[in-house]
Amino acid sequence: MKIPTYSSHEFPISPLEKLTVDERFPADGLEELVINAQTLGNLIVYFDAIDEARVLAVGEAHLLPDRIERVNNRLFITANNMTKFFQKGQAEKIRIEVHVPAAITVRVQFGAGVLRLAGGEGKLTVDGGVGEITGYSHSRDVNVKLSAGNLALHNLHGHAVIKLHVGAITLDWSELSGDEQVTAKCNLGSVDLHLPPAIGVKEEKGGLFLRKTVEVPYSTHITAEVSLGGLDIQPNKPRPVSA
Repeated sequence: MKIPTYSSHEFPISPLEKLTVDERFPADGLEELVINAQTLGNLIVYFDAIDEARVLAVGEAHLLPDRIERVNNRLFITANNMTKFFQKGQAEKIRIEVHVPAAITVRVQFGAGVLRLAGGEGKLTVDGGVGEITGYSHSRDVNVKLSAGNLALHNLHGHAVIKLHVGAITLDWSELSGDEQVTAKCNLGSVDLHLPPAIGVKEEKGGLFLRKTVEVPYSTHITAEVSLGGLDIQPNKPRPVSA
């Protein structure tokens, strides 16, 4: 199965491209986005819809979602495409672009693929198999799990739990707002935290286990844990980060 790394030229989908899917729904009253895909392909969620929610896709029809439907206040995107992948194969990338309101709750479950987040203020829950989760979120309630792959998120605030079984976690902050309550755990692999300069770090070791805690009294609390692998905290270099 192809699990390509996200690259910026893939999104947004060009208006000149021939769309395989173009579904539109009223954004008013839309409260939850539910994505359940065996093979996600490359999917990005933009939280910019005001009047109209939209789902665009480019790729082979047999690998694209077989259900895109609004039911009451929920938008469902479902792809039961693993069997079709083995039967018919894959000749081109799956690219799916979703536009929803900023405050929507998001629940995503996928077996393989690449998920990119571009904003969002509502509760975020992701349970992934193999692949990549990247981007940024303004949500104050984040719970992200990935079995294997890479996980990179920027400027998390509020409560966040990030769990990875095998692979690499990268979290960075251009600044801390004082309300971060973040836990990042990796069983086998690495965790890299990039923080504003002059932030104190407490380090604990026990055999192969590594744990580091970032604490700003009465405010920020960030904990990173690795059972087997590497754990690094570095000052964030000045660079443009979406937030």
